[in-house]
This record gives sequence, C-alpha cells and structure tokens, in this order.
Amino acid sequence: MRGNGRLRVWKWTFNMKHEAIFAGDEWAPRDPRVDVDFDVRVRCATEQVEAQILNLSADGFRLHTARPIAAGSEVTLEAAAQFPVRALICWACGLEAGGVFAEAVTL
Repeated sequence: MRGNGRLRVWKWTFNMKHEAIFAGDEWAPRDPRVDVDFDVRVRCATEQVEAQILNLSADGFRLHTARPIAAGSEVTLEAAAQFPVRALICWACGLEAGGVFAEAVTL
C-alpha cells in the first residue's frame, strides 16, 4: 500500500476454507446464478441443519446455515415440496457455505 511507506497487513477475523474446481490451470466457467430465498434442511452424516438457499444455478448453490458446515461435507438438501438432492459443500465461511449438486438440477 502506498502512502507513508509502511506495509499494512490485514488480519481476518474468520477462517475460510475453499476448495476450487479447476479446468487445467484456470477456473471452470459456471452457470449464471439466480438470487432466491428457499428454506431447506441440510442433512450431513451426523446432523441436520436448517438453512436458506441464497442463490442457485443448475450446478450449485450458496446457503446461510443455522450452524457452520465443514467444506468437503457430503450433504442432502431437502425442501418441503422437492425430493432430496445430494450435494458437496465446496467452501464454508462462518454460517455461509457453497456447494455443487451431485447431478445438475432443473431450475
């Protein structure tokens, strides 16, 4: 950073774990996401967590959860009117997480 000649170091107050999906050395393009607000139940191997899906694409989603979910978790998303959908949590930061569906979904 310029100014007084000192380097400013930013300290994050949270931990973020992110596992990216790459195509070669570049990010794979992803489908457009749509902002939504759906209540879902997220079932993990050992527990279930209430959550809201914040945005959605045919391949993935972003959610806000009542409790943290670990990146790398295999989960099932259940909504009131829909069948269970299997997914993998790719990143997590506090009470927000993002993941990919095991199979593409129709929006």
